[in-house]
Amino acid sequence: MAEDTRPAQEDLRPGETPHTNNFRGGVTVAIIALVLLLGAFAVSSNTIMFQLGPIGLSSTMVPRLLALLTMATGVAVALNLIPVRAPQDFYGGLTLVLLAILALAASAELPGQRGFAFGPGTAPRLFALLLVGLGIAVAVVGVTTDGPPIEKYRIRGPALVIIGIFLFAALIRPFGLVIATYLAFMVSIMGSTEMRWLESMIAAAAMTAFCWFLFVWLLGLPFQLWPQPNAHVILFSQFEDIVRQTWIILLKLLDLKL
Repeated sequence: MAEDTRPAQEDLRPGETPHTNNFRGGVTVAIIALVLLLGAFAVSSNTIMFQLGPIGLSSTMVPRLLALLTMATGVAVALNLIPVRAPQDFYGGLTLVLLAILALAASAELPGQRGFAFGPGTAPRLFALLLVGLGIAVAVVGVTTDGPPIEKYRIRGPALVIIGIFLFAALIRPFGLVIATYLAFMVSIMGSTEMRWLESMIAAAAMTAFCWFLFVWLLGLPFQLWPQPNAHVILFSQFEDIVRQTWIILLKLLDLKL
């Protein structure tokens, strides 16, 4: 471990610590958690996730509590109250927790489990809570063990992967599984500096065929494979709905601040 961290430590400027700037990292975590907290307050739902005796925790209370605790953790890190010995593990774990909070807030209005029957909100909440546990475990490792600092990275790869995910979500309904999957894989592959067009096209075609085999043929899910006749109209209406819902959320956040 010491041999792996030595090159990064030799590149430090005079007066810098061998680990990442805790103040900047803590403030960033606190701000993101605050935004998620406001977003959780903008969602209203009476669905009960946990029942602790006479106290019931609703599907909106859980992400609010997690966001509040994460924001407090970020403030404590900024004030050097929590020692960060392995920044990559610590901030990576907090990122998983923040992602889980977003998933819990987004699925808060979905109905949960009724008896032994799973509702549409059961799986997202279950995986989000597992992600919270995993993120906390990784963050604890970053506090209890020594590790390398956070190194500089290029934004192109993660940005194109995220764009590919959003592209798939936007195209799956109007243009079908085949086109949406193929284009999403091609955009994601473009994030690699070792990309070659011919190999990438073959790999995207292979992954598209695998998705068809897994989801349509093996699992029997009712995915549409090819574009609909009014695909452009559906695509435009989707973006219109996104803009409308974003505007509604912003109005709710402004009401909370006022």
